[in-house]
Amino acid sequence: MSADVSLLGRQVRHELVALRRTPITMILSIVFPLLFFVLLAAVVGNETVDSRHGVRLAQFLAPSMASFGVIMATFSFLAVGFAEARSTGVLTRQGGTPLPRWALLGGRVGAALLLGLIATSLVIGTGAAFYGVQVVARTLPAVLVALVLASVSFSAMGLAAALLLPTPQATIAVTNGIVVPIAFVSDTFMVNGTLPPWMSTLGWVFPLKHLVNLLGDAFNPYLTGNAFELDHLAVIAAWGVAGALVAAWALRRERDRTAVRRRPARAARPSDTRPRRTGSPSLVALLAGQVRHSVRVLSRNASAVFFAIAFPILLVALIPTVNGGGDQRMADGQTLGSFFAATMAAYGAAVTAFVNLPTGLAEARDLGVLQRIHATPLPAWALLTGRVVGAQVVALVTLAGIGVVAGLMYGTRVPAAWPAVLVTLLLATTCFAVVGIAVMTFVRSASSIVGVTLGTLLPLCFISDVFVVGVSYPPVLQGLSWFFPLRHATRALTTAAGATGIAGGFSWVHLAVLAAWTLAGAAVVAARFSWVRLEPGRRRSASVPWARPRNAAPDPATSTFGASTVGTDDRP
Repeated sequence: MSADVSLLGRQVRHELVALRRTPITMILSIVFPLLFFVLLAAVVGNETVDSRHGVRLAQFLAPSMASFGVIMATFSFLAVGFAEARSTGVLTRQGGTPLPRWALLGGRVGAALLLGLIATSLVIGTGAAFYGVQVVARTLPAVLVALVLASVSFSAMGLAAALLLPTPQATIAVTNGIVVPIAFVSDTFMVNGTLPPWMSTLGWVFPLKHLVNLLGDAFNPYLTGNAFELDHLAVIAAWGVAGALVAAWALRRERDRTAVRRRPARAARPSDTRPRRTGSPSLVALLAGQVRHSVRVLSRNASAVFFAIAFPILLVALIPTVNGGGDQRMADGQTLGSFFAATMAAYGAAVTAFVNLPTGLAEARDLGVLQRIHATPLPAWALLTGRVVGAQVVALVTLAGIGVVAGLMYGTRVPAAWPAVLVTLLLATTCFAVVGIAVMTFVRSASSIVGVTLGTLLPLCFISDVFVVGVSYPPVLQGLSWFFPLRHATRALTTAAGATGIAGGFSWVHLAVLAAWTLAGAAVVAARFSWVRLEPGRRRSASVPWARPRNAAPDPATSTFGASTVGTDDRP
């Protein structure tokens, strides 16, 4: 018995060590719930609701954010990690070792459980230390039982999702596509709004709302009892059992596949007798090829498609609905549907250009792809311009999808100042792309660039009128939001979307700020961008060959910028 416990403990420790090497997982699992708690507490003001007992508004906000941390640290973390290990052959290699299967799965579930407890402790601890959250001693046993049960149940469901979905990219897209809508209908992000009845009823079907309400009752100082609410615990346990049964069936199905399916050898293709082009392609052809290439790379990445296109469209359907309906008028006469359609277009452009674009370039740089194809006739400016234009194409696709959803759900029409909307969106996307590439030049690895860009973007979204509207922020946050380009992009887009005249939608001051950020980012890119991964202790060359002679041989030791083959994927 002791040997089994020791084996399980070592496997849990191994999973936690591996977790430290993936910063994006740490950010999504631990930092985001804590960050959302801090930002929402700043948004609502954390006012005192009972001066006699010292109860503040954060007392009722902390349990929902702690619940969100549990599901992110267990369901999403375990599903993505297990899918990645399966696709890379790690599980196959571990299957050839004496490690029992129960220890392998138990180590991942145990690591997810500890991660969920850490995320919860950070939220509650920060709330108690800085926001006056009171911990009710009599309900602590019920809180601990609920957290452990929910963590195990969410882990079982995450394991089932990882085994049913084909690729890690699909797992990231599906799991986050499940968590975010469920969080909205489970009162996780609700501060002053009220859900429509059908949304509230739908939320009770899923286990997250039961955990949110159970922890909310446990931290409610006005309620009595020990907070052991068996109805909520039963629903959470039932979902865990269902997830475990599905995971066991999926594992048995994979174990039964002992024979490796070999694809039949392809018949030899007849030799291509078409004449080959001997001349160099035109710059227009090179640029068009890079645009097609960047769009093709995005379309092959289910995770990128979800966060850049599907997620903003989903938020357009959810946020106005939970705030009273998209047809409600704001103080300036603009409808909520029109306002959030514009802000979600800015958010989708930022994800595409500021997160996905530099991440793809960093991955190609780290894998040596840019270095190996440096001898192609593609100039450096065409490489970057093609990627930026590709990001603009994706941003326009997202805008079109948002317009369709807003029109069907809220009756939102095409803005009268639609040329201003298009120009503003294209300029904002260019700004986000150039700044994102500039940020990439300071980050050494592709795995870290996601954490830096996404970890910067999401906090700015809360203070830049992307997810919330009509909120008075503290002066420090107010000034910080106006310094960065995201708020200028959202303000320019919402102004253009609400303009009544076709020529009255241009916000020249905001557009000038976006242009200034673009020029500053371009200067950083010109000075620092390197197509070869810069190792610690290695000096960066001072020369930046923006246009290299076509017949000159590349010198990896001195060149600092590379090119990409037209229409070639960013993979070796």
